[in-house]
Amino acid sequence: MVKVGAIIQVRLGSERLPGKALLPLPFSGGPSLLEHVVANACSAQSLHQTIIATTTRSADDAIKAFCSEMEIPCLRGSADDVLERFRQTAHSYELDVIVRLTGDNPFVMPETIDRAVEQLQQTNSDYIITTGLPLGTNVEVFTRQALEKAAIQATATADREHVTPFIRREAGFNIRTIHCDSAISQLRLTVDYPTDYALAAMLFERLWKPGRPVTHNAISELLQENPWLREINAANSQRQVFVTEEEEMTEAKKLLQDVGFTRALLKLQ
Repeated sequence: MVKVGAIIQVRLGSERLPGKALLPLPFSGGPSLLEHVVANACSAQSLHQTIIATTTRSADDAIKAFCSEMEIPCLRGSADDVLERFRQTAHSYELDVIVRLTGDNPFVMPETIDRAVEQLQQTNSDYIITTGLPLGTNVEVFTRQALEKAAIQATATADREHVTPFIRREAGFNIRTIHCDSAISQLRLTVDYPTDYALAAMLFERLWKPGRPVTHNAISELLQENPWLREINAANSQRQVFVTEEEEMTEAKKLLQDVGFTRALLKLQ
């Protein structure tokens, strides 16, 4: 049997929103943000196990305590070499297929996980990524063989810190993309800034019921009734990891075009 598991990477050392993984959702009182991530993963039919991978730093002792209380498997590893932390976790729990999740994304849908895992297995791919969903809700799935290869060969700091750039960039991996259509694709549903948390708390306050995830359809309907909700965290920017220089240059040109810096844009042509 092929063993499929979700590895949730999480730490409490965020500079912009310290301790965010253990903040309550909704704000008025409820399970922690991380608990929602775990619950959504456990609701996916394709997963045999969900494991939390955190760091050995003392600040993350609270994550270990959370896992002990909730009886969730936990592995502690390097704070900086997240790729090796993933490799150790996959090896320790004998995973054949890994779903990569993060502790600040409580809106990843179980059906997205199931669809990505199914596509990876049906196509014999090494790596699957979904696109077209709101920021913070797309999913990466990859084989343990691909992870082991990346852990052995990747040397760049960015490749060690972000787990999958090496797999996505280097030749020799069978990579596929699943495009998903979403009415709220432009919405920011990750929790990185206080205003991200404010939006998430409002959505959970209105839409969450114990034992049921907050669906994207429900969020879309709420936004149609209250379009102002989109503005809560619209000004926040996401730190982006570029796989190639060409990808970084394309994004730089797009940003210059968007803000009207045409003279600077011409110098990049």
